[in-house]
Amino acid sequence: MTSRWGVRLLVGLLAVGVLSGCALLVPEDERETQYEAFLEERAELRDWSVAGRAALRAEGEAVSLSLRWEQRGEAYTIHLSGPFGAGAVRIEGQPGQVTLRDGAGQSATARSPEELLATQTGHQVPVTALRDWIIGRPAGELDVEELSLDRAGRPARLEQAGWEVDFQGWSKVDGLELPSRVDLRSGSTHMRVALSGWSHGDE
Repeated sequence: MTSRWGVRLLVGLLAVGVLSGCALLVPEDERETQYEAFLEERAELRDWSVAGRAALRAEGEAVSLSLRWEQRGEAYTIHLSGPFGAGAVRIEGQPGQVTLRDGAGQSATARSPEELLATQTGHQVPVTALRDWIIGRPAGELDVEELSLDRAGRPARLEQAGWEVDFQGWSKVDGLELPSRVDLRSGSTHMRVALSGWSHGDE
């Protein structure tokens, strides 16, 4: 029979696991080292895909979208659609060229996804940086203005190019921890991205 002390210990351990997202807690003086290992895990992460939902609020407007992002090296395909599949679009990109196609067969092309979305929607969305943020690391081409780590040595919050990025949850996918929710804010623009259905590598 399990002792009362043993039950209390088990409950305590379970509570710690839930609160930390089932991550191993790292002593404060070791978190920088753990963070470096965390980044190394993602250095070779070039092929991945994820599904989810994004909610964008900007200038009094609110938009809710379903998304699927497929990254293959420098090339990517992003599928976006509104409620019940309305307004479906597909964005295909590689360095120097991005094309948006809608369900009616219309298309538009630009040199960057930010330029394309600003022209087509009027919203400023940091798609190039989001490619890195969405897998839990700072965008390599931007200066990191602020970075804080959680108790497991993972990014908790970072600031780049005027955007505040908060990592609100994590999922373990084949041994690799990947974000399950990312919140982004820049001025009056706020975007919340909930992620699921991760796959990475050659899957």
